[in-house]
Amino acid sequence: MLRVAIALCTLARHSLADESWQDTPILTSLWQATSSKDNDAIDRLLDSSESAVSARSGDGRGLAWWAWEFQNEYVLASIMVNGGDVLSEDEDEAGKPAFHMCSDNSDCDKDSLLQKAKGLVEEVKKAKELRAAEREKEDFDDEDEEELGDDEF
Repeated sequence: MLRVAIALCTLARHSLADESWQDTPILTSLWQATSSKDNDAIDRLLDSSESAVSARSGDGRGLAWWAWEFQNEYVLASIMVNGGDVLSEDEDEAGKPAFHMCSDNSDCDKDSLLQKAKGLVEEVKKAKELRAAEREKEDFDDEDEEELGDDEF
């Protein structure tokens, strides 16, 4: 009886998660940027969407899975800076957490990759803050121009 209850709970958990798992253009872009180590694209995508760091595709994978799969320390650092947990036990459709993408790959050293990512966190955080300050300045400048109007020049 206990096994049946556990199986039902597991099934219910996966069913609820599956409802929010869907392939989207931003996830496709995140996969492409991660696999090609396009850090500028990663920055733009994560800056454009607060949910991008935790979004999951139809197979339950997302940015953390691809960061581990492609051994992309910059993306792992970006996940941490944006509030994600690169060592989360959350599972994909196959029942594997993201970091298993590295553990399952014989040429991936999980501890070394994580250490490199942690070493980038401050740099990524400072760059994110600079981009935010630039956007704020641009928004302020745009507001000033709108207040002046075209006929005042």
